[in-house]
Amino acid sequence: MNTIMSKQQESTKEIESLLTIYFDNMAAMNAKGWLEIFAEDAVVHDPVGTPPKLVHKNSEQFFKILSNLFKKIELSKDDIFFVKNGAAVKWTMQVVTKTDRHFTAEGISIFEMNGVGKIQKVSSYWDDTAMMAKLKG
Repeated sequence: MNTIMSKQQESTKEIESLLTIYFDNMAAMNAKGWLEIFAEDAVVHDPVGTPPKLVHKNSEQFFKILSNLFKKIELSKDDIFFVKNGAAVKWTMQVVTKTDRHFTAEGISIFEMNGVGKIQKVSSYWDDTAMMAKLKG
């Protein structure tokens, strides 16, 4: 029982470490640091319902868009629910635009890890359309 428990705790710590790297680099708009934790063929559905993005192919454009829109991004991991090979994270994002407008968004992201400790898939549930409408309005 102790061996199983310590393996589960170790897995949780590894996943939590990946999540910290993911959110910290997203907030810092650091594509290089963010990419290091993803599998080569990783995909992101952000938000779910939009076409999946290939992380290594599309990340440069994604981070360019972020840095063009925002001068500051803050992300908090409000709740984390761990499973053997992943986690679900309830998060809050606060942004400051280049024109000093402040917005908040909330969502849930599901992270799936592969067998070698990299993120394989992220599926995020949030209303990006409402946020973009606020940015334009």
